[in-house]
Amino acid sequence: LHMRGAGPTKKKLPPLEAEAQEYGCRQVLTASSRRVNRAGVQHGRTCVHSREQRASAVQQDGQTDLSAATSTPPKPKYTNANMPVDPEGRTYHLNTRGGEVANRILSVGSSQRAQLLSQLLDGPAPGKPLFTKMSSRGFLTITGRFKGIPLTIVSTHMGLPNMDFVVRECRAVVQGQMAIVRLGTCGAAQPPAKLGDMLVASAGSIAIRRNADAWTVPTAGYAKYAVCLPVLPDPKLCALVLEEAQKEVGAERVVQGLNASADSFYSSQGRINSDFDDENESLLQQLCANHPELISLEMETFQLLDLARCAKGGSILGMSMCIALAERYSNRFMDYKALEAAELAGGRAALSALARVQLKDDDSLAAVENIKSKVQPVWV
Repeated sequence: LHMRGAGPTKKKLPPLEAEAQEYGCRQVLTASSRRVNRAGVQHGRTCVHSREQRASAVQQDGQTDLSAATSTPPKPKYTNANMPVDPEGRTYHLNTRGGEVANRILSVGSSQRAQLLSQLLDGPAPGKPLFTKMSSRGFLTITGRFKGIPLTIVSTHMGLPNMDFVVRECRAVVQGQMAIVRLGTCGAAQPPAKLGDMLVASAGSIAIRRNADAWTVPTAGYAKYAVCLPVLPDPKLCALVLEEAQKEVGAERVVQGLNASADSFYSSQGRINSDFDDENESLLQQLCANHPELISLEMETFQLLDLARCAKGGSILGMSMCIALAERYSNRFMDYKALEAAELAGGRAALSALARVQLKDDDSLAAVENIKSKVQPVWV
């Protein structure tokens, strides 16, 4: 805000920020992507309207110009409420279409990790930069090649629903069998898992869900937390991830076991919060007692493995490996200075496993005419 009659002070912006402001958007460009650009890879620019720019109003002569606060880019038209795609065939949440997503996908939690690991990729085709797409919902898709094989990195963010978006919408635009590996972070549930280890869900994943009925009808005796039976990963993809992880960090830093995916970071993972009546004080101990092979707690793996087993015709191979960012049994937390090195090591292992896995009807290596959307793929 400024005083009536006084003009706003203009701050000189760096070139990229000035360009972004001119078009009413912010440049999606982090330190990791700048490092990639300096290495000679040009990321496609994707602008998204920021919340701050939509919310800010221009004050002139003591009045508020609401048009500046409410302007938004035009929305595409959708005609199918069951699986919404726009006229270009782009999906609703990821905003990608056929030819932009390869058959081999590395799912990571954050956009920063996706950009960091994109440094390990070559361009999708000779002379082409990495394909980069940021959707309005914040899903970042990067497609290139690893060891000559077309491969896509997608930021999944957190939680079971977000993994559902990624798996289903990638499946909708990819022809042929797919392989998806999740590389995430997690809490180590119990020894032998420890800080910095690569925790491979070779025994599959269970889901932990808060049962709201137990609070709605407290006298009914319902269990406060429901736990599903394990869902297993694809065995050949699991073996490849395990082998590559051991090459990267040594067999002593790779732990196999059972994963648990919760519907909450807090209550369903046994974190105690005095502000809420979660009744989860003994939840973590009960989980470990009932599942001696339990090694990791997070929020995404179960959904990936469940969708992979439900994909018709075995069209999706799924696997998950997580970096132990915290020890739940000791309450220790990993130093973030060491996390980037662990992410790169895990990324190399996961990408190598994906490049090696054999797929049926591999669209990434097939002729252009086999693409569902009939557009030329970015890796050709």
